[in-house]
Amino acid sequence: MIDELPRDGAEMLLLDLLRLRLPDFRYAVVCLVRGGVLQPEFERIGVPVTVFGRRGRFDPMLVWRLARWLRRHRADVVHTHLFTADSYGRVAARLAGVPAVFSTVHNIAPAGAGPLRGVVSRILARFTTAIVGCSDEVSQALIQRDGLEPARVRSIPNGIDLMRFGQASGEGVREEFKLPGTRRLIGVVGRLHEQKGHDDLLRALASLPQPLRGNLSCLIIGTGELEAELRRRVEELGLADCVVFTGMRTDVPRLVAALDAFVMPSRWEGLPIALLEAMATSRAVLCTRVGGIPDVVVHATNGLLVDAGDVDALRSGIETLLADPGFAQRLGRQARATVIERFDVSRTAAAYNELHCAALGLGCRDTPGILP
Repeated sequence: MIDELPRDGAEMLLLDLLRLRLPDFRYAVVCLVRGGVLQPEFERIGVPVTVFGRRGRFDPMLVWRLARWLRRHRADVVHTHLFTADSYGRVAARLAGVPAVFSTVHNIAPAGAGPLRGVVSRILARFTTAIVGCSDEVSQALIQRDGLEPARVRSIPNGIDLMRFGQASGEGVREEFKLPGTRRLIGVVGRLHEQKGHDDLLRALASLPQPLRGNLSCLIIGTGELEAELRRRVEELGLADCVVFTGMRTDVPRLVAALDAFVMPSRWEGLPIALLEAMATSRAVLCTRVGGIPDVVVHATNGLLVDAGDVDALRSGIETLLADPGFAQRLGRQARATVIERFDVSRTAAAYNELHCAALGLGCRDTPGILP
């Protein structure tokens, strides 16, 4: 179960996990809010998608509708992702008598989220066989900040399809956006939301020396509720000739492969899929020290790290990567080596499959090869 199916990190992870699903199970994806652009891709790999459509911000009947659907389909395992699915889905699964109920937490909530979040998390944990943190840092936060029982928490790091990103080419990207072939290019991938820190990046760009900014473009890849506001900020900061909004794209590996540097100015995170994808494409990455990112990026070894909200450090990092292409290339090579060693999605899928089988008292066959 998941809220909806845009082309974002949690949803892309779910798609890759289901490409590596076990043949002994029947699988279905249930969307609680709406469908999305990824729905046909799930259906193409043989996984049906059912969209319930939450009726308003609070829809108590949704729990009853979900429970009835789960009983009718005789579900053995329910695994929820993201807030709405976590909230409604776990309660409905227990009402329906589902034997095994799991939830994956994809982000560490910001410190200002308040005590209510921890209370809700502990209550919902009672309906859950196990809660999966997408990195060790997320799992520790669930235990230390939210007060969950350590025995109920598992850590399964996110992973990506290395083949998809290792073979990407950025050929033609500058031409598509009518940029000179010599133009330096950086970019950020993610939902246009407060979490992702786009405004910090815009302010860093505005503070760059004019000679550098005059030969630089920044691709903002993705869509979201802050798009209109960010477009206004671009105009206010005089960045209209520098910033390109690409909208939602299906060729993100191609766009990322064209970049001289990948920037992730997030204010909070779990273990972002977009970061792993950029590293797999051998891009030099400049990221904030939040969530599970410092467990992946070692400063000046396979990327650069700055503090969240530090616009001056963000600007300095951009200058460093663009001033020394050889250094940036070395970081990119080491970034890919890190992802190959630790974040292949086949390992992630094997851990999820084993978790589901163990909860049902079943032996788990080896995870099959990824489906096209």
